[in-house]
Amino acid sequence: MTAIIDEQVEWTISGTSFFDTANVQEGENVLYIGGNLAFLSRLAAENVSVTSSLPVEDQTFDSALTNLSLQKVEEAETVLKHIFAQLKPGGRLVADFAELETLRHAGEFAYKKSLPDYWDLLREIGFEAIFVQQITACTIEEVVLQGWEELVGTKKFPVKVNRFVALKGH
Repeated sequence: MTAIIDEQVEWTISGTSFFDTANVQEGENVLYIGGNLAFLSRLAAENVSVTSSLPVEDQTFDSALTNLSLQKVEEAETVLKHIFAQLKPGGRLVADFAELETLRHAGEFAYKKSLPDYWDLLREIGFEAIFVQQITACTIEEVVLQGWEELVGTKKFPVKVNRFVALKGH
């Protein structure tokens, strides 16, 4: 899926790579919520400034990235509101949220919703443009390639994850 925003910004949601969807640019300030060391290494190679905790100052980040990590947090909705405040105008959130049925078979998760629920929450928080693509992984290898460490112990395939790009208005 490709979307063009303001005739200047083009976004593509990659079904094979969270990193490609994140589309970080040299010099950006990036908030990363997660523990995937391989992903952090790739971010470092792109010459971006990466922070993995929420600072106090608002409008600090060009992008916020999280791949399934928020689903381990009971206060995920509160964290998403803080992320929104931390994004600069025109900033973006790239987030993977697994479907409720997938989470039922993958272990303990505090935050479990479905695609429409995630969409509604992002809208309520204030994101103006929201794009989503549902990604299906049919094997453990595909789960690993996506960087979904949280789903490695799943008991049932296929797994379904919703990849969101949500943009904060100017």
